[in-house]
Amino acid sequence: NLLKLDPSTIHSIMAPHKLQNSWVIWELKEKQGSADSKDYGNLVREVCEFSTVEDFWKYWMFIPKPSDVFGDGQNKILVEGRIIKAFCLFKKGIQPRWEDVANKTGSELVASKSYSPEVLDVFWENLVMGLIGETIDEGDEICGCRVVNQTRKGKPTYKIELWLRTTDESMGLKIKSKLSDVLTDFEGNKPGSKIRAPEFEIIKH
Repeated sequence: NLLKLDPSTIHSIMAPHKLQNSWVIWELKEKQGSADSKDYGNLVREVCEFSTVEDFWKYWMFIPKPSDVFGDGQNKILVEGRIIKAFCLFKKGIQPRWEDVANKTGSELVASKSYSPEVLDVFWENLVMGLIGETIDEGDEICGCRVVNQTRKGKPTYKIELWLRTTDESMGLKIKSKLSDVLTDFEGNKPGSKIRAPEFEIIKH
């Protein structure tokens, strides 16, 4: 009963829940024809920015899942006239490109694999939750993450990337362990389940 609570308690209940960092979700369009790396700036688009739990959910519920836009390996899906190649989540102020000052001397954890649509979507959502909830990071080393459609022809292939500021291998291994735990932490994934986190390798930028 709100009438029985003191004003400070009511304020703490009703106030927005601030995240430790502000974040931006981006999408990357598939390049067409002879477009090269110089055209990257025209291919990436900011979708939304948020700094509270409430704002995150306000946007997240309207952003399509990767499986809704990546296609089945045989057919590509047009979304309002464009083909979406990747979704990205990066801390505000960091561009989802290697040339950004926060990324260019760092590294990334990368796994490329074929997933079922359901597993792909769960892995992506868990990764996003792990980043904004700060359950994966070690010492503010994470810049952002991407889920990328790498399918050419035939079997769907997707790449999950976690971009780091550091190239320190021991730090990378700590984050890798947390990442694997977060990806597979979902209802229905019981001990002994066949669903395993993909094997990530550490690559320097």
